[in-house]
Amino acid sequence: MTQIFMYLALGVGGLLVLMMGLNLVVVLRMRALQGKPLPEVPGPIGKSLRNAKRGLAYFFSPTCGACRSITPVIEKLSEKNRDVHVIDVTRQFDVARALKVLATPTVVEVESGRIVAVHVGPLPPQLVQRYG
Repeated sequence: MTQIFMYLALGVGGLLVLMMGLNLVVVLRMRALQGKPLPEVPGPIGKSLRNAKRGLAYFFSPTCGACRSITPVIEKLSEKNRDVHVIDVTRQFDVARALKVLATPTVVEVESGRIVAVHVGPLPPQLVQRYG
């Protein structure tokens, strides 16, 4: 019986290590975009981000639990600021793919055609103030 618990604990521990490793890969890949020129983003969102002095692209998924509390905040920002975009990855996959979004919620900040910051997960409080 104790061997079963040991194997179960090893399995659960291994799964947790795998999930944390995958999360780290996502964060590192997204941060690698910082400082680089904005890639070719399709459609009106791409045009807006290219032309914006300061723009923001917020990516969410309807099934993302963390996104449910963040999305209404960013939607209010987008009503006030035309350079803030709320992007559902299930409907605008081409935009998410162009910016290499691998997880939600993700926020990509753009200034004068360059990616200046990428946030995966919870939003920094000052972000809302910058675009509000």
